[in-house]
Amino acid sequence: MSSHLSLTRRTFASSTAAAALVAAAGPAFIGTGAFAQGIAADDWKKLIALYQEAKKLGINLPSMSEPSSGSAKFYEIIPALVDFIDHLEDAKLSGEAAKSRDFILARARGMLAAINANERHPRQGALKGDDSLLGLLFATPAWADISEERYLKYRDGYIQLFNTCVVNPDKKSNVAWYVDKLSSDKYRSAYQQLEDVVCVPWYFIGVIHALETSFNFQSHLHNGDPLSHKTVHVPAGRPVPWLPPSDWQSSAKDALQIEGYVNHTDWNLAKLLYRLEAYNGMRSREEHGINSPYLWSFSNHYTSGKFVADNVWSSTAVSQQCGAAVMIKELVNRGLVVPVA
Repeated sequence: MSSHLSLTRRTFASSTAAAALVAAAGPAFIGTGAFAQGIAADDWKKLIALYQEAKKLGINLPSMSEPSSGSAKFYEIIPALVDFIDHLEDAKLSGEAAKSRDFILARARGMLAAINANERHPRQGALKGDDSLLGLLFATPAWADISEERYLKYRDGYIQLFNTCVVNPDKKSNVAWYVDKLSSDKYRSAYQQLEDVVCVPWYFIGVIHALETSFNFQSHLHNGDPLSHKTVHVPAGRPVPWLPPSDWQSSAKDALQIEGYVNHTDWNLAKLLYRLEAYNGMRSREEHGINSPYLWSFSNHYTSGKFVADNVWSSTAVSQQCGAAVMIKELVNRGLVVPVA
């Protein structure tokens, strides 16, 4: 069943409620926003070791092997790691086997959080407001300045870029994996459950979840920080209040609320792309003159340049994540959503 990119309140209200989200996670790690790209040299070895432990428990897993070359990339290990976590969560075990599985799962989730933190696109900008405690608590995110005038300035360009967007041939399988994952029953149902609460399209939520957390339900939608405490990266100190342990949905709702995205009905294609870019920040476009990798990575509209840490730009760094607009384009190509200009 396809979804339209122009939705009314009634459309949202009629969505089917989803099953409950994944239960509380094991420990996760806070990334340092390291400037080096890619993954650590031993990350594949760690994943293979976890895989072998899980196989000993009798869990049915797809085959996995370390890449033969020494140049493994983020976009190669993330699909293997996320799929591995999904299989662990789906395994029906009891007793000591279940405890062992949970220990493996906690370590796998920790790996996912750490690898994601070192690659994801940092949020661009500081908070508006004074330096007092109250000023920081009630500050408005600078990237949330999404005026109608600014939108109209870029509206036609979004449509043109979307219509001419072509996936890079060497990334087609990666794009397919991202779209398979976010449109699967498990993930889409979680996004639709949140959609019913906030009236934000499930696919908008889904692509942000992919980019900010690499599909990790134990991380804040704001920026991928662990749910075990408030966010520490931009936007820091969210949600307010935060009383862990809590669930992914309440934090994700806060992430969308502080951007002013909740309860809108004007989700046409250009507005959707504009809000996606604004969620991460407009500085790639406005200060560095490139199409934002947050939207266009893995396509003909992006080559290089990205923020490698909060407010730190590199013109040579290349995004290893699939862009949000590229995912949306593939959803459209599959007939899962129908764009409205």
